[in-house]
Amino acid sequence: MFKLEIRKKLRELINLGFHDAYRYIHPNKEGYTFWDYTSGAWQKNNGMRIDHFLVSSSLINIVKDVKINKFPRGRQKPSDHTPIEIELD
Repeated sequence: MFKLEIRKKLRELINLGFHDAYRYIHPNKEGYTFWDYTSGAWQKNNGMRIDHFLVSSSLINIVKDVKINKFPRGRQKPSDHTPIEIELD
């Protein structure tokens, strides 16, 4: 139920005219920013992309790159999240 509510809210923001910058740069690339600690999710790359950069139509054309920095998640005793980084022109 909670996931559906979050997806609905994200869709509402997209419908207001915001753009998912990661999907704009990487239309078909799999990319996750969260891996649960259970069931070897990190090792299996069974994650979710729950962190986003939403940008307005006036900014989408200056998005140069969006990267998911997996390095911190692979360290010892990491957070279950990893940073998503945006580069603007």
